[in-house]
Amino acid sequence: MNLCKEGFFIFIPNFFKGKKKKSKLHFKISFILPLIFIIIGIFLGYKIFTKPKTPPKQWTLTENENKNVKFLTEESLVKEIRDVNKIIPLEIELSETIVVDKSWGDFEVFKKIKRIKFFANCSYAVDLSAIENKDITINKFKNEITLSLPKPKVFSVDIDEDKTIYEESSNGLLRFGDIKLTSEEFGVIQMEVAKTFESKMNDPEIYNKAVSNTTIVLEKVLNQIANNEMKVTINFKD
Repeated sequence: MNLCKEGFFIFIPNFFKGKKKKSKLHFKISFILPLIFIIIGIFLGYKIFTKPKTPPKQWTLTENENKNVKFLTEESLVKEIRDVNKIIPLEIELSETIVVDKSWGDFEVFKKIKRIKFFANCSYAVDLSAIENKDITINKFKNEITLSLPKPKVFSVDIDEDKTIYEESSNGLLRFGDIKLTSEEFGVIQMEVAKTFESKMNDPEIYNKAVSNTTIVLEKVLNQIANNEMKVTINFKD
């Protein structure tokens, strides 16, 4: 009877002791599992929200492509050229001598003439203000620009009065004194001289120089705009 009692009392503490161990294990599992899920959730959230995005595709220009660092379109180039407005491909100084004749008839003794030599600063211009998109073509592969432009025209004829040379009158035996010109007469003479200068500027040798210079000047202008050396081909409109 005593053994049973002792066994009974021994069993009871062991029973409570085993139950206590199970409670601790259950508590640990209940604590650790949520902690594991929290850690997994934080890790997945970090991967999803902070994972670096794929960088955008970058293009590297080759050595040949790098020539056109400043990319041009027909529209942008037309605007730049229009802003230039006009170019002066050639400036030239011309001279012309005219004879003022106030002789009386054809007799030498009544002759009275005077020579006047005029100088003028003359120039040609090419109008760029009316250029359109259809007038320009860009070949980026050949680094070439083709333009259709109006031909150079006479832009200015400025007589330099400070350089005008007045010779003394050449008089016959029976004529005396210098030839005096009124302001009206001198104005008419200047108008006629200006027409003569314009006519001289249509001389093929001078005009062709203006045409060839147009290409040279435009190459410089376009190379400054494009920040690059480009071949320029010009087709002149009729």
